[in-house]
Amino acid sequence: MAWDDDLLPDQRNAASHVGTHARLLAGPGTGKTLTLTRRVSYLVEEQRVEPRGILALTFTRAAARELRQRIEIELGPDRLPRVSTLHSFALRQLLRNATRITLLPHPLRIADDWEERQIILEDLKRLLALQRIDHARELLNELSADWQSLTADEADWERRFPNPQFLEAWRQHRNIYGYVLRAELVYQLKRAMEQDPEFSVDGPPTHLLVDEYQDLNRCDLAVVKAIADRGVEVYCAGDDDQSIYGFRKAHPEGIRRFPVDYQPSEPLTLEICKRCDPAVLDLALFVARQDYERLEKPLHAEDGRTGGKVALLRFADQQEEAASVAKLCKCLVQQEGLEPHDILILLRSDRNGAFSSVLNDAITREELATSVATAEGDPLDQSPGRQVLALLRLVINEDDHLAWRTLLELRQNLLGEQAILALYQLGTSGGMTFTRAVQAVAADPSLIQRHGARLKAEYESIHQIVDTLRAAGPNGGAPRDQQNLIEAVGHVVHSVTTVPAEANAITARFATTLETIQPGSLEDLLRALEISNESLEQEITEGRINILTMHRAKGLTAKAVVVLAVEDEYLPGRAQGDQLGDERRLLYVSLTRAKHYLLMTFCQRRTGQQQHTGRTSGTQRRTLTQFLQGAPITPLSGVEYVRRLEGGGA
Repeated sequence: MAWDDDLLPDQRNAASHVGTHARLLAGPGTGKTLTLTRRVSYLVEEQRVEPRGILALTFTRAAARELRQRIEIELGPDRLPRVSTLHSFALRQLLRNATRITLLPHPLRIADDWEERQIILEDLKRLLALQRIDHARELLNELSADWQSLTADEADWERRFPNPQFLEAWRQHRNIYGYVLRAELVYQLKRAMEQDPEFSVDGPPTHLLVDEYQDLNRCDLAVVKAIADRGVEVYCAGDDDQSIYGFRKAHPEGIRRFPVDYQPSEPLTLEICKRCDPAVLDLALFVARQDYERLEKPLHAEDGRTGGKVALLRFADQQEEAASVAKLCKCLVQQEGLEPHDILILLRSDRNGAFSSVLNDAITREELATSVATAEGDPLDQSPGRQVLALLRLVINEDDHLAWRTLLELRQNLLGEQAILALYQLGTSGGMTFTRAVQAVAADPSLIQRHGARLKAEYESIHQIVDTLRAAGPNGGAPRDQQNLIEAVGHVVHSVTTVPAEANAITARFATTLETIQPGSLEDLLRALEISNESLEQEITEGRINILTMHRAKGLTAKAVVVLAVEDEYLPGRAQGDQLGDERRLLYVSLTRAKHYLLMTFCQRRTGQQQHTGRTSGTQRRTLTQFLQGAPITPLSGVEYVRRLEGGGA
């Protein structure tokens, strides 16, 4: 296949640009990923650029996998460039230059989401005598925000930090446990590249492609600029209308300023939406155009495409809403011929399952299956799964401090918080890491008289399990290729749990991850799990109606989309100032997931658990979101709409 086969003229023009930096503005459904794929083909086949000289950075693992697979189809497995998320890239460069980095713990070990919540935040709460875990979380979020916004680079930053004692406690804690936070990876890469002119980058690249450029924060942008300053041609793609990650300090200004920051640069645009029917796209653009700062760009449905069903449905309360949405889904499946996975139901938020539980019950009554991905349900975040991960980490590195801490805390060993605290105090007083403190007590239980004997027994028990697992691996060591990984995981799972449901869930989770990232070794697998942000990753479950949060839906598309609770109390909710733009863009992104059917719902009141959600928590009354007030669409009675649909109308 030639690089330009089946490309539209604007896609062909964008894919073949060379000679300067370039910004590709690509709205929803305009073929951005296809264009990036063909650009790589063009560079390799027509410009004779070495694949190793091309670096493509994406925002999520799912996006990286899709782009990698598409390029492999075009060029074959032997001519693949480097494609990864920005966080994966940052970690790889830090590992590559580990001997040059003196301010981070070695070996580099990233604390994952569970470890951050259950170990780091809990410990900092106790160390600082904070009243609530939320106080520790707010301070850690402030630290992360300061890295992402580069506030941490300012001369008087530490003095101005809301709680300087927190910084000291966190630094001491990371020294004991030897971890790096995922939120600081890109910041640490930026610092290393700025401070060490000999810092090397994979490749090195001559061409850098950055997908979803509007999702980059100031720190991310600084890393891209540092790479560009090494003589690399930057090609960014994105859409300021789809910038929705303000909570990690992303801002659409980055993509808007690209022509100023990179000179000379070429403005490129994709303008034909092949996803959304005209009625869907028109309503979405009504929302997007409320932002007077947005980059005006031509965007229209492809020629000859007509129709699209769009409805704004009003309900009395959430019970009426859920029952009607369930019936609507059944009509779409039985009358319109959609598969359940052709239907996405999107929620702004779903704390404690307040919305999804009511909706799921109603859909189940209609004998349809659902997949709810709005809350934490990862088997690797449950006790057996965490123990499996910790044992795998010890197979790789016996001095993994967080792994030892996890096992001591979760195994049934009669060791409680006081024993863990005693180990921590022993480490701080003796200048030891957590693992060294555990080993010291195992050698001399009298160091912690009350808990020493039990700690010694537990250390020996865990060590024996790890030795057995290591001996079961190929050649008596950790698995080094993918075909052995599932077998190795299976050994570990069966050492932790004999409950079939638990074992199957953990094994299936690892199998999915292996398929997604295709690691070459156990180390690669564990690294990928450390740096993934599951709350931003998106997957569709086949054969089920998928219920997701709006943020998780980015990058997905479906024949039918139901956006639930388009109410001012949730959109924009409590957002103010710049955050209003994030919420408006989040609605725009949600609307443009739909190909043919777009249904939006709102209630006049919410009761029960839902009454205590949103900006006016505690009150029942709800109102249509300000982003749809004045829209060229008339609210309809949802009950009547569904009744007509069941009768073959609507």
